[in-house]
Amino acid sequence: MAEATNQFSSKAIRAAFCFAIMGIILIEGQQDFLTECRKKVDHGQCGWQIGTELYSGNATVDQQCCSRLVDMGEKCHKELLKDYLSSPDHANINATEVWRRSDILWTRCSKISAHP
Repeated sequence: MAEATNQFSSKAIRAAFCFAIMGIILIEGQQDFLTECRKKVDHGQCGWQIGTELYSGNATVDQQCCSRLVDMGEKCHKELLKDYLSSPDHANINATEVWRRSDILWTRCSKISAHP
């Protein structure tokens, strides 16, 4: 019985190690993805305009930055926002309200940008 328990423990340890390594690889891949997303929107004042609109609720994003946002893609937009909101530095932000504003911004930018 002890041998079976040891074999199980050994397999469990190896499985946990493999999952930990896969997690590190996924985190690194996610960080690379977020870095590329930031590059797409971080031109001039676009990042500032988007952040101001999401956190203040004032429509500040102009057509050029809307086009950059749409070019970046909705997945990049949402993942950057999720990453930002997950920071302990932003624990006091009303995430529900920011996500609501994000949906409004995305809809507006999708309509006014020059994309089909």
